[in-house]
Amino acid sequence: MAGSGSTIDELSSSTRVKVTRLNEIVDQFLTADKIVVVNPVWNFLFPPVLKAYIDAICIAGKTVKYTPEGIIGLATDKKLLNIQASGSVLSEGQSAGFEFSHSYLTAICKFIGISSIEFIYIEGTGAAPDKVATIKERATQQALELAKRF
Repeated sequence: MAGSGSTIDELSSSTRVKVTRLNEIVDQFLTADKIVVVNPVWNFLFPPVLKAYIDAICIAGKTVKYTPEGIIGLATDKKLLNIQASGSVLSEGQSAGFEFSHSYLTAICKFIGISSIEFIYIEGTGAAPDKVATIKERATQQALELAKRF
């Protein structure tokens, strides 16, 4: 049952510190209009610290609301840009089925109500080291174009 846990005063001092920090993180997220997430892809996903952050901001009553009619995202006034780098090409081609970072982040954004989601992929740098300069230049141009409307 929601709300049936301990009050903050009943928690140990170390747990109070953790709960306070988690509240600071979600409140900081809620004050932002635009969010930029920059991450590498590790084993088809992002690093665990990003997952921990996502868990910290997916809070019932703050970024999501559960109703008898279904889930309602509460962070509807935000835009998100994800810049993702990987040595392999994961956004298309034969490895596209192994890309979980983009799809997970998109699902979480929809879950908490963010519908304005942009992505820039910097990928293939390991697979084609001779094309690194071109890959970076393409990403830079995408970022410059996106900045005009983000």
